[in-house]
Amino acid sequence: MNIRLSVVERVLRRLHLLPTPVMDAFGGVLFGRALCVAVRKGFFEALSEEPLAIPHIAEKISFDAQATRILAELFVLGSYLQREGERFALSAEGRKWLVKSSPQYIGNLVRYFETLYDRWGYLDHTLQHGKPPKPYFEVFEEKDWETYVYGMRDLARLVIPEIMKEINLGENPLHMMDIGGSHGLYAIECCRRYPSLQATIVDFDAALLHTSAIIREEHMGSRVRLLGGDLTKSELLREQDAILIFNVIHGFGESENRALVDRALRSLKPRGKLYILDQLRENRIRSGLSQFLPLIVGLHLMNEIGGTTYSFEQVKMWCDLASSVRRIRLRLPGVTLVEAVR
Repeated sequence: MNIRLSVVERVLRRLHLLPTPVMDAFGGVLFGRALCVAVRKGFFEALSEEPLAIPHIAEKISFDAQATRILAELFVLGSYLQREGERFALSAEGRKWLVKSSPQYIGNLVRYFETLYDRWGYLDHTLQHGKPPKPYFEVFEEKDWETYVYGMRDLARLVIPEIMKEINLGENPLHMMDIGGSHGLYAIECCRRYPSLQATIVDFDAALLHTSAIIREEHMGSRVRLLGGDLTKSELLREQDAILIFNVIHGFGESENRALVDRALRSLKPRGKLYILDQLRENRIRSGLSQFLPLIVGLHLMNEIGGTTYSFEQVKMWCDLASSVRRIRLRLPGVTLVEAVR
């Protein structure tokens, strides 16, 4: 939550006189929950055309007027809205991220975050045992899979421009696999860049049910096909020019990842490339955010599937069949791309 502190408050914080656990455990959690509900109920969409007074916002989204006022004033403090007299308007931050007409819209991702609140309820069990009572894919219903796939698509849209600058498949690549590709955007973007390329996305059948709709929407049905199955066991296609394993390794244990990476490298043509994208832990301090994100993602994935986060050095050790392995630093805090050449 982006709350500006006054000079006095910043001094108090440095002196440990500001009770920051109150904001972390109470304010931050409740604000996040309110933001999720507001996105789902169309709070920000209601303001997409013009600033509105509280009674008009409340009427549009069927909220209580007093509750609407509290939310609006909170979202001003959180930099998503701004006041214009008695009316409230979207700020640049709110319009960029939370209005569907924006190319950078991440409302689906926020709605996916909302589904996590119930599962965070058994975090104490996860912390004691290192894994949840049941992995997420055993409890997901069809609506949960839809929310997940479209949420991950929003996340991919944020990082694709940066990632595609670093991916080089050479001249006229023919075949690529996207392991755990769910939303399909990485495979779709690679096919757009390389007209000769055909891509196969491997993921859970329940996820691919919604991936097929995205592929039709992107007019890529003739070049991107789907292959359902267990990522740790499915037979991989051979003679691939490239394989992507994006945001997957944090869901598995080290032995499973070593086996997956080995299978992927064996499925490549000589000089074919394996790209691994994940929130890798840093051994040296780069920034608080670049350290925080991999750790919080690791905690989240442990609670979802018993997963964790890894370092580049660990990933490099899994790549026994690679002639070269390099870390590609992105401008995205906490996100690392690894390239391994067969």
